[in-house]
Amino acid sequence: MSKTGKIRFFRRVQVFVKRNALALLIGFTTVLTLGVIALSAYHALNVRDLPVSEQIEKEVVVPTGSNDPIIFEKPVENVDISKEYAADHLLQDKTTGIWQTHQAVDFACADGAEAKAVYSGTIESVVNSMMDGTIVTLKINDKLKVVYKSLSEAYVESGDKIATGAKLGKVGTNVTEKAEGVHLHLEVYEDGKLVDPGNYFAFDDK
Repeated sequence: MSKTGKIRFFRRVQVFVKRNALALLIGFTTVLTLGVIALSAYHALNVRDLPVSEQIEKEVVVPTGSNDPIIFEKPVENVDISKEYAADHLLQDKTTGIWQTHQAVDFACADGAEAKAVYSGTIESVVNSMMDGTIVTLKINDKLKVVYKSLSEAYVESGDKIATGAKLGKVGTNVTEKAEGVHLHLEVYEDGKLVDPGNYFAFDDK
């Protein structure tokens, strides 16, 4: 195309744009709006396909600076404490027969029961142990952590943001406390030291 032909072409384009500016603007806006709607619908469909716990977890803001006392919710649906916390006295271990301290609380569970987050926080780690089963550590804040042992499987991964009551995994058995049967072994750490989980529970069965 000659130089003159190019000039004529661009002039025609300019005239066309000026005459149809409103129609072009409406068309562009319509396409943009439809694109946004389509993207929102795609995201909604993907979220709807996720497990309920995942839909909740990703929106949680973990409290870190609140002065309100932290009160734990039930870690399992039916609270049945099979072995109490014992740091200053000895309990006989059913598996080994040895008398020793027990710096945790064991909750007897039906086969297939699910462990729940006692408080909102972040999953710090998920570890599979030959002796203690699957272990999930829930970090509530910089000073407080809750460790779930004797799980047969975990539903969460390290880094997940967790809401109070979210399902963390399925309760099972472990080699360390095999004679206890299906149960959740729950430990609480304050500033890196084991403490009585009962200090944080408000239910009557603690």
